[in-house]
Amino acid sequence: MNGSSVPKLYSSYIGTSPDEQEEMLRTIGRSDVKELFGDIPQDLILDDYIDILGPLSEKELDRLFTRISRKNRVDDTLAFVGGGVRQVYIPAFLEEVMRRGEIYTAYTSYQPEVAQGMLQMVFEYESQLAELTGMDVINASLYDWATAVGEAIRMMVRIQRKRDTVLVLNPISPRRLEVAKTYTEGSKINIHVVESEGDIDVEAAKRLIAEDAALDKKERRLAGIYFEVPTFHGVLPSRVKELIDLAHENKLLVTVGVDVISLGVIQPPGEYGADFIVGEGQLLGNAVSAGGPLLGIIGSKYNRKWIQNFPGRLVGITKDERDGDDAYCITLSTREQHIRREKATSNICSNQTLMAVNAGIYLASLGPKGIEELAQGLVDRAHYLASKLKELGYPAVYEPFFCEFVVDFGGISHEDLEKMFLERGIIPGLKLAGEGCMRLIGVTDLMNKEDLDKFVSVAKEVLN
Repeated sequence: MNGSSVPKLYSSYIGTSPDEQEEMLRTIGRSDVKELFGDIPQDLILDDYIDILGPLSEKELDRLFTRISRKNRVDDTLAFVGGGVRQVYIPAFLEEVMRRGEIYTAYTSYQPEVAQGMLQMVFEYESQLAELTGMDVINASLYDWATAVGEAIRMMVRIQRKRDTVLVLNPISPRRLEVAKTYTEGSKINIHVVESEGDIDVEAAKRLIAEDAALDKKERRLAGIYFEVPTFHGVLPSRVKELIDLAHENKLLVTVGVDVISLGVIQPPGEYGADFIVGEGQLLGNAVSAGGPLLGIIGSKYNRKWIQNFPGRLVGITKDERDGDDAYCITLSTREQHIRREKATSNICSNQTLMAVNAGIYLASLGPKGIEELAQGLVDRAHYLASKLKELGYPAVYEPFFCEFVVDFGGISHEDLEKMFLERGIIPGLKLAGEGCMRLIGVTDLMNKEDLDKFVSVAKEVLN
C-alpha cells in the first residue's frame, strides 16, 4: 500500500501527509511502505488495517486514554513479585533532585569541558557500586540485568579467544536466559545450561569443567561460567567459593549475578573470587515504571585486558593540567559509533545515565549503615511471611533465602490462585514452571506487617 492509500482514519494519527510520504518513497526508490519491511515474514504482517476508534481529536484521545488508564489498579495493589525487579520506596528528596534540569535533560557527556557535573555524578555511581560489590571497575551502565548477562558472556568469550562455550547454572530468570541467548547467537557462542532447582548444581558443573579440562589444550571449549547469588528461586547457594576456585584452577572466568540490595548483609562477590558481576540497578531507587527503563550493572576486577573488552562507557578521574583540580572524562568508550566502529565490543547506544545518577544519589543518601538496614529489613519481612505461610501448611520450598522464596500452593491452578488474590488486591508472586502451583514470592521495603498479614489472611481464605 502506498502513502495515498492510507485511510483517513489512520492518516489522522500519522505526522506526515500522503504527499510527503509519496515524496519520501520516491527519494529512497521504493514503491510503497511495505517494501521497507520486506525482511518481516509474511505470516506476521496484517492483511488489512486494524479496526480502531476514530479519527479522534487530541482532546478526545486524551479523554479516552485517561478513561482506560483508570482501570489500572496500582496504588491499592500489593505486589509480592520479585525475580530481579521490584517496587522500592523512593524518598521525596530524590525525586526533587532528579527533576533538576541539568540532570533530567542531560544527554551523554561527550564533551568533558561542559559536562563536569554529570561526569562526576556518574563517577560517584561507579565508585559506590565498586565498593558495594567488592569489584574494581563498574561500567557507566547497560540497559538492564538481562542485557548485562549477554554482554558478560560475550566478554568472557572474547577474552578467552578460541573458547566458545559458557556454562550457565540454573536457576536463573528464564527471561534473562532468553536475552543472553539472543545476545550471543550471532557470535556463535554456545550457552550450556546446567539445570537445577533452588540451589545451583555444583557437582554437575564440576563434572563438565573436569571433562573440558581433560581435553587437549587446543580443543578446550569452556570460557567461563555464570550463576546468580541469590538464585532466581531466592536461594543463597552453597559451595560458591569451591566452584569459583575450581574454575580459576582450570583458567575459566566467572561472572556472578547479584541482587545489589542483598550485599548489605551478605558477602560481596568481589570477596569470594568473582571476576565479573552483573545485576539490576532498578532496585537502587528507580521506579518500576511499567517495566522500564531499567539499569544494567556490570563490573570486574582490575585487569587492563578485561577493561578494554568492556561494553559501553567508563568514566574516570584525572587532574586538570592548569590548576591540578580533579577533572572527569569518559576514559573508555568502545561503542560502534565511536572510533572502534566495526571493531566495537558492544552496540549499546543510549545508555542508562539518568537511572545511574539516580542510583548513585540513592546510595549516597543511604550510606553503608542505611543499605545494611534496608537489606536486613527485607530479610526480616520475607522470613516473617514465610513462617506464617508455613503455619498454614505452605512452607518455603528452598532454603536459605534472602528476600524471595518459592512456595507450592498445592492443587489449585495458577489461574484460580491469581484471580482470587487479585480480587483481594494482591499479586501473589511469579508463576514458576513445573508441577503444582509453584510461586516465587518477594517482599519490598514498601511493605509493613499489616501488608504481610493481609497476604497470609488472603492465602488462608483462598486456599481453604
